[in-house]
Amino acid sequence: MQVTEPSIAWSREIASLLILLVASFNIAIADEAGDPAPNKPNAAQLQFFEERIRPVLVEHCYSCHSAEAKDVRGGLLLDSRDAILLGGDSGPALVAGKPESSLLLEAMRHESLEMPPDRKLPDNILNDFETWIQLGAVDPREGGVVRSKRSIDIDKGREFWSFRPLVKPAVPEAGDGWAISDVDRFVAAARSEAANTTTLATADEATPETLIRRLSFVLIGLPPTLDEQKHFIDAWKANPETAMSTTVDRLLASPQFGEHWGRHWMDVARYAESTGGGRSMMLPDAWRFRDYVIHSFNTDKSFQQLVREHLAGDLLPASNDKQRDEQVIGAGYLMLGAINYEEQDKEQLRMDVVDEQIDSMGRSFLGMTLGCCRCHDHKFDPIPTTDYYALGGIFRSTKSLTPGNVCGFVTTPLRVGFDRTALDQWIAKNKELERQISELKKPGREKNDRPGAPNRNVLTGIITDDSEAQLEGKWVASSFQQPFVGVGYHHSDSPRTGVSARFETQLPENGEYVVRMVVNHGESRSDKVPVVVTHADGESTVTVNQKSKPSGDGMFAELGRFRFEAAQQAVVVVKAAEASSGFVIVDSIQFLPISLLSPGERIAASSQIFADNAGKQTELRRLEAERKQHAKSKPEIPTAMCVEDEKSPADWHVHIRGEIRNLGPVVPRGFITVATPVSIGPTITTPNPSTTSGRLELAEWVASSSNPLTARVYVNRIWQHLIGEGIVRTPDNFGETGERPSHPELLDFLAATFVEDDAWSTKRMVRRLCLSRTFRMSSSSTAEQTAADPDNRLLTHAIRRRLDAEAVRDSLLQIAGSLDRSVQSGRTIAKVSTYDNEYRHSMYPTNVRSVFVPSFRNTMLDLFEVFDGANPNLVSGKRTRSTRPAQALYMLNSPFVMQQAQSAAREFLKSPPFEAKNPDISVRNAWQICMSREPTPKELSAILTAIGERPISEDAWTEVFHAMFASVDFRYLE
Repeated sequence: MQVTEPSIAWSREIASLLILLVASFNIAIADEAGDPAPNKPNAAQLQFFEERIRPVLVEHCYSCHSAEAKDVRGGLLLDSRDAILLGGDSGPALVAGKPESSLLLEAMRHESLEMPPDRKLPDNILNDFETWIQLGAVDPREGGVVRSKRSIDIDKGREFWSFRPLVKPAVPEAGDGWAISDVDRFVAAARSEAANTTTLATADEATPETLIRRLSFVLIGLPPTLDEQKHFIDAWKANPETAMSTTVDRLLASPQFGEHWGRHWMDVARYAESTGGGRSMMLPDAWRFRDYVIHSFNTDKSFQQLVREHLAGDLLPASNDKQRDEQVIGAGYLMLGAINYEEQDKEQLRMDVVDEQIDSMGRSFLGMTLGCCRCHDHKFDPIPTTDYYALGGIFRSTKSLTPGNVCGFVTTPLRVGFDRTALDQWIAKNKELERQISELKKPGREKNDRPGAPNRNVLTGIITDDSEAQLEGKWVASSFQQPFVGVGYHHSDSPRTGVSARFETQLPENGEYVVRMVVNHGESRSDKVPVVVTHADGESTVTVNQKSKPSGDGMFAELGRFRFEAAQQAVVVVKAAEASSGFVIVDSIQFLPISLLSPGERIAASSQIFADNAGKQTELRRLEAERKQHAKSKPEIPTAMCVEDEKSPADWHVHIRGEIRNLGPVVPRGFITVATPVSIGPTITTPNPSTTSGRLELAEWVASSSNPLTARVYVNRIWQHLIGEGIVRTPDNFGETGERPSHPELLDFLAATFVEDDAWSTKRMVRRLCLSRTFRMSSSSTAEQTAADPDNRLLTHAIRRRLDAEAVRDSLLQIAGSLDRSVQSGRTIAKVSTYDNEYRHSMYPTNVRSVFVPSFRNTMLDLFEVFDGANPNLVSGKRTRSTRPAQALYMLNSPFVMQQAQSAAREFLKSPPFEAKNPDISVRNAWQICMSREPTPKELSAILTAIGERPISEDAWTEVFHAMFASVDFRYLE
């Protein structure tokens, strides 16, 4: 049944109301999210400047437009924001927000002045500058000069909060009775300290309806069912602590936990199944990494081990084949980046891959921006460019690419996951076929004879082969078709001007001989080939039809009987130039004494040899055809994207200004100095770095409990997904340009606890946080709280947040009864081609959970586009949280949403929550299914009015579910 026009019309009637609600709700969400002030640069803007703008200014502009230039051209300095806004002799160089009014961009385009003067920069750079100016020209450079070199003080750098050694702080006292866990005590202490002597009031505890919805979404990404809600509320009434703990444990044990939290990690791992770019190559084995991540979270794999496997899984020891395969798949993390494999400068491509791996590793595990160090020392953090190239030597010693005009990527065969018995049987049969074929192809007594061809030594009479003939003109050697003698034959096609073959031999005695020639017959041959025989009585010309099979043995055609004298040469000339159209074939000529024709035993023996050979050839062709067909049935051996160590690992040079061929000094392979304890040292010393890449040592360094960053960064990610914002609200940037932690002692306490008590267990830390009172607060806030703490950094109330794109989609499918939970692993792209540009999501199943929807970098599912799905080109520890009218309009007008509303209505009408005789109860149940709460009196009245006299109409309930799906409450979490 299709959605009817009345349904669509009714939905559009409420569109204006919903849009107004969205618009008003925007303000609340912006306040809750703590959005930065309009003029305050955020991390993404700073990153864009550092990666796209500053390197271009340094490389192309500073030589003439910086304080260090010998002659500042046009009075224009471009080495600070103040200088660039002030401009030079021609006025301000740019106007923030107005690219069309910016002289800098005009000059870069060579529209008036020409900067740089030697050449116009590529369009992609000009587009970057236009975007930068349009977005406000964010520029962190202060003062009048930015020096090209600055002194980095590593010892002072180690005093920065994120580089300090991880020490577990003492749990503070909390005497107000609010706290029920150590987590709460840190939160309460920070709140009390910020409020000085006045305790800032906290929000009440959330209702059980709110908590079960919150728990379900943050742990498994799905709404609670009606039964789950009722069970939790009943348990809450009996004992809130027991209700919370048992529900948390149930959800943690659900396979949906790994699907939801695995998706969180895939945001960080920049997971996709294609490379992106102009012609986006497919990554056909990427899905194995997705399944590996989901399995890792469901089995609660130690995060320390996950780090090791991501960076060096192929190098780790394994106790069995299954473990080895899992570790190899984990190392696919290094291969998931957006890379242009068509880059023709292969050295540039190699360093682009290295740069992507270093930058992704830095953001994923260390919360550090390392990419800018490719060109210069870090402008804000104590990371010299030598540290970058110390890592670069490790990743240059790691093989990721396979050679080619369009490079490929390294893969490795897996050892489990296929039918080993079937493969062994296939191998055994293949070997037997090869043995039989080899037996039939055994050569004769002449080492140059083609396998299976008659040997001249077993033929009667005197044989002169084409290999001994005098060939004039163009002849081509071949062994394509039987019959022939020896290693093959020669053929010549039209035109054949001056083409002939001359056979000469000295016969042993005078007498009469039968002269015969091999006819390699076929439809493509000439049917009139003149052959001249020179004998004792003169010359005789015979015309041979090479299309027809010779009579008798089917191989030799008789040219005639002639007398020869031993003192003279016996000569046979094939005049190919005079033959009719078609191929002319020359092979062996046979001179057979007449004396051998009687009684004919040798002739019969000769014929039998040819007959035996023909039988062998028939059997050979049969066996080769069988082997070819057998090859098609070979069981598939699965492969995984991976990396491997180069055969000759080595340290590498610094690239001056990041230029690929501008090499500086060689740097020993090693780690980030400022994040390495002095006792360890930043350089790889063991094992011998000349035999290994150093990747295993890097993995151990990143995963070490003495690394000050890794545990802090990961625990902060867990906190963010559960509470709504991280303790550090820039989860991928723990450096100077990132935000400072709102609760530094709490972060260190959690990180130390994660390492020491929880053994790097994600589930234990999740459980610890879910059972805190901090997690259980209501999102309702007072005016006093908002005024005192507008960004809610003190956590006086829960953070209201929009569901992520996958949760919105999966909720629609679950409520509609359309969600196919049977798909829990495996390949999601049925047809794998080299490129994905022609692919559309409509080609794939639409009812699987969102984590299993193919992830293409060029074509994101429309719902994911609208609701800010993760950008797979980047490490996305924190997704964009926009609130736009397009989101409300999508929920109102999307065919997908309409279809789910109709399916939900159909499912609801045949289920127990629907009571035809009691519309009031039915509406309440439907509302709880979608919103996990009772409707307000106004909401109840509005829905009952919409149903009117149609209490059992599928169309009416389609409208109801569509309206609920389109509401703000449906897609927000309190």
